[in-house]
Amino acid sequence: MKAETINPFITATINVFETMTGVTPQKGDIYVKQDDKMTYDISGVIGIAGKMQGFIVLSFPEALVLEVVSGFLGEKKTRLSKDVIDAVGEFVNMIAGSSKRTFAEQGMKYNIGIPSVITGKNHIINRPSNVVCIGVKFFVGEQHFVIEVALKSKED
Repeated sequence: MKAETINPFITATINVFETMTGVTPQKGDIYVKQDDKMTYDISGVIGIAGKMQGFIVLSFPEALVLEVVSGFLGEKKTRLSKDVIDAVGEFVNMIAGSSKRTFAEQGMKYNIGIPSVITGKNHIINRPSNVVCIGVKFFVGEQHFVIEVALKSKED
């Protein structure tokens, strides 16, 4: 995966959060993911198939996801409920959809799957060993969340 491939996902993440939650996340470090373990409590995952194949993960610590989803839904959330889980799935879906438009303009068309949401401390999201996964940390105040993108061009 080329480093510039992550840029549409960064832009989409910032735009989705600003539009849907009124929160402007600040981009932090970009890193290469070395393992399959997630360090947060809840992750939305969506698959990609077509000229590019792989998946996108959006992962939050519980306190931050409750804060962000409360703003999105307009009501205070105090625990991981069905509403919170659905909102995380919708966030990753919107990020993937926005990125899809950007890539389509560059001739890299792909389809996105139905999002899945995984909860629990130290959960695992397996990826093929031959696919590089690039992550980006985003800050909301002192808290942070990540997007991780594992994509491979069909031509690679």
